Amino acid sequence: MTASGLAPLDLFGQGRREPYARALAEGSGTLTLRPDSEHHAAAPVDFDVRSWCEEASALESSLLRSLNGPVLDVGCGPGRLLVAAQRMGLTALGIDTSAEAVRRAHGRGVRALEQSIFAPVPQAGHWQSLILLDGNIGIGGSVTSLLRRCRQLIAPQGTLLVEVEADENLDTVYSAVLEDATGNESEPFRWARTGIGGLESRAGRSGWTVTSIQHLQGRVFCHLSPANARDRITA
Repeated sequence: MTASGLAPLDLFGQGRREPYARALAEGSGTLTLRPDSEHHAAAPVDFDVRSWCEEASALESSLLRSLNGPVLDVGCGPGRLLVAAQRMGLTALGIDTSAEAVRRAHGRGVRALEQSIFAPVPQAGHWQSLILLDGNIGIGGSVTSLLRRCRQLIAPQGTLLVEVEADENLDTVYSAVLEDATGNESEPFRWARTGIGGLESRAGRSGWTVTSIQHLQGRVFCHLSPANARDRITA
């Protein structure tokens, strides 16, 4: 906790009644991400915790097969993507600020570190693939800062896989809380939500080129390459 009593900016769903850790420990339930203030117009977002704790979906596995290792999963949660990557023979590491998420990932036999993406990361500059799925482009409440940090970590010919909002015009930052169905609420934390428009507007000034956009099963995924590798277009 910070001196102000608030959770650090990138601690998703932590503090107070720890709804994120409680839900992961149970492996089920619904978590709702909503603005901390009733004056902010952002719509609440519901997350199905069971989907985080089960196996990666066929769609997610297909996306992983388009990547090269080593893979860094930013905001890895309980490690479903890490398990899938490991089964494909990809070297993979997860990062998450939640102790419970990392504990569960370790329990599934995968590698994960309990830390922020903005802290020192092993093998910086050598990761062939970085992953930001499940809304994790919002980590820290600044898409630009997160993209710049990922640019510091990626290899020169690497790929960043980002999931964005289905609403391509959505682009907002706010103080959020996470709450479970029984009213357990986290400390406020900064969060961002953005669609294709917001990602594209920030990619160039953060050192990235958007090389592909895929609309799949109601979800939107973007592949980005380091700007100095813009001639390399991923099929």
